Amino acid sequence: MLIIATMKTPSSAHLPQRLPFSATAAALLLAFTSLGFASPTIELDQPYVPAGANYSITALQNLTPLTLDGGTAMGANPNVNLEFQGGFGVSYLNSEGKLTDFGIGLYDASCAPGIQTASTGLNIDFSQLVSSHGLSATLGDFDLNGSSTDADPSKVAPTISIYGNSGVLLGNFSTADIIADHAASLLTSMDPIAKTDLWKLSLDALVGPNAQISGFTLGADTHNGSGSLMAVNSDPYFLVSVNGGDCAMVPEPGSAFLILSAGLGALIITRRRNRDLFSSK
Repeated sequence: MLIIATMKTPSSAHLPQRLPFSATAAALLLAFTSLGFASPTIELDQPYVPAGANYSITALQNLTPLTLDGGTAMGANPNVNLEFQGGFGVSYLNSEGKLTDFGIGLYDASCAPGIQTASTGLNIDFSQLVSSHGLSATLGDFDLNGSSTDADPSKVAPTISIYGNSGVLLGNFSTADIIADHAASLLTSMDPIAKTDLWKLSLDALVGPNAQISGFTLGADTHNGSGSLMAVNSDPYFLVSVNGGDCAMVPEPGSAFLILSAGLGALIITRRRNRDLFSSK
């Protein structure tokens, strides 16, 4: 599919502020987490800025799977520690208007079961343009290991939309795309703190190493890499960390330097390909 679109980012003035949880308090919580102390699920500020980070995290609901558009931040909140310590997920409003603690995955957004499948998501918005070189996200809880060949249809399959300068959409990448581009690699099948599998999702494998990135949105796919339909509701996955994010080089006017850019006016390239390796290359 070829589409030209811009990132839809909700105004912070309209974002709900439920049970505010400061970055300092969250940092302390994660410090206790790293020492092995159990922690309760916490709803974070919307948007949430991790202590010392150059990005914010906004929870989204009602996203169209794969293209990750049409969603809203209204009623949603980031959470942490739901399924494992240090994992960031999404709390969303269900069809009955009740706040539901969840991660990143598919859910039924209709009062009639099976009518409207939507995805929750986490949007990462950088405070300034960063280079795609070495940029990655650590994700967890796919219940996979080094011998896995694809996302488990009963679990969850990841998608990512990546944005360039001024929020221009560089591309929507399905699970099949992530597999085909060898963008996901297994870090550990059982992290000693998280007690789950952790994966590195490399953005530069998807958009190249010379792109300017303003942010990205993580969501869930309706199919795995082999085309199998994914379960609704998902057994969701979670964001653990954003890695890299060095400032992008912007040349002085008239200079001949190469810009670390794939950004302005880029086409969405959504390629569904069937490959049989979910794990690392």
